[in-house]
Amino acid sequence: MLCANKRCFALLAVVTSVSYAADEAYVAEIQKWRQENDDFLCSERSPLRLVGRFQVEEGDSRLGSDPASTIVLPDRAPGQTGTLARRGGAFSFEAAKGTPVTVNGQPLTGATSVKVAKPPAPSDRISAGDFSFAIRPRGDDYYLLLQDSQSSFFGEFKGSTCFPIDAAYKVEAQFNAYPQQEKVLVPYTGGSAEVFTSSGDVVFQLMGQTFRLKAFVTGDQLFVMFRDQTSGKETYGGGRYINAEAPTNGKVILDFNKAYNPYCAFSPYAACPIPPRQNHLAVRIEAGATYLNH
Repeated sequence: MLCANKRCFALLAVVTSVSYAADEAYVAEIQKWRQENDDFLCSERSPLRLVGRFQVEEGDSRLGSDPASTIVLPDRAPGQTGTLARRGGAFSFEAAKGTPVTVNGQPLTGATSVKVAKPPAPSDRISAGDFSFAIRPRGDDYYLLLQDSQSSFFGEFKGSTCFPIDAAYKVEAQFNAYPQQEKVLVPYTGGSAEVFTSSGDVVFQLMGQTFRLKAFVTGDQLFVMFRDQTSGKETYGGGRYINAEAPTNGKVILDFNKAYNPYCAFSPYAACPIPPRQNHLAVRIEAGATYLNH
């Protein structure tokens, strides 16, 4: 139980199988990045703690393990946790009488408004016993994401596995900006969809070939989703993601050694954006995160 005892080492024996192309400073950088990624997966906000995903309808929803609840929580949750009220995009929560509840770690008495935000901004987190939840928007819908500190996904996590570090997979890409930003409806696993903003493509050479990937804007970074010829074999079938710094003088650094798995690789309750077809690469990207649970 690597997360349970706070010893997330990301299977460094695998990570340190390094190709001749990577120097020590670069290897240290990638190892540090991978360790920080595993540290997050072992944190209180880890997606490995997800044990439920419920669409929240307009009106009042009673929460609890009582089978008569609108949203039925696992048996270990309080029978009556409280009432979640949705009025359009505004939410409030009132704890059930006699049930200790906290909001962002502070005791709740009575009712309170609930902040709901798109990632990476935080939504308010409501907790009762081992369970906590936050509300997240997805398109025109809203979802309650339930976490359990005793989740088996969390307890069984043994650290990430990765291809050997190879500096050949760190490439300088040309950023080809669109005349105008595009709004793209990106489907998610689970059937929902979200509008993403794309400002251009990244064009790069790898293994003597030229490739083009659509890049999306997230805050002050670029977000790139891709599948390749390792997907569904050595790597997760749903593809992998890379974050990159915003273009500088028309250039972007893409480091496939920092390619990571979407959260739905770890929990069936996570919902993840699906790489667009144009981001399917006809080449093996033997860098970044691997996946063992096909």
